[in-house]
Amino acid sequence: MENTQKSFIRQPGRKAEDSIRKMTIYKDSAVNAMKDSLEFDKKIVESNDEYIKKLREADATEYDILKANMEKAESEEERSAIRSRLAEMNAQRYKKDTENKEFYEKQQESHRNHNLKILASVAVITGLAYKFRKPLMNAGKALITKV
Repeated sequence: MENTQKSFIRQPGRKAEDSIRKMTIYKDSAVNAMKDSLEFDKKIVESNDEYIKKLREADATEYDILKANMEKAESEEERSAIRSRLAEMNAQRYKKDTENKEFYEKQQESHRNHNLKILASVAVITGLAYKFRKPLMNAGKALITKV
């Protein structure tokens, strides 16, 4: 029996190819995360606009009634009471709008942090896979040959 060993010729450019593949994986993950973040931000803006529109629609009838009462009001006390109610309604709407914006800002920050964690995980995993590719390939070969 002959002892035959195959000599493996190292292919030039293999390291560069692996590096490019690693960068492509990370780039694709980053692009997907940015698209996802953009879509999420669009949904937040649309939802906030809908919320403000609903608030205005809900207050529109009361504003119309108060304006009609302002025109019909005879005394300064009545007008002052109506003005204070209008100011109170504006303050309530501003408070609701501020709460809504704070909620959505928290959602955006949470989503951004989640995307950064994903990108960091992808970077670490691809880096480790690239660094330990030879032991991983050897382990894979050992598993394949044992079967």
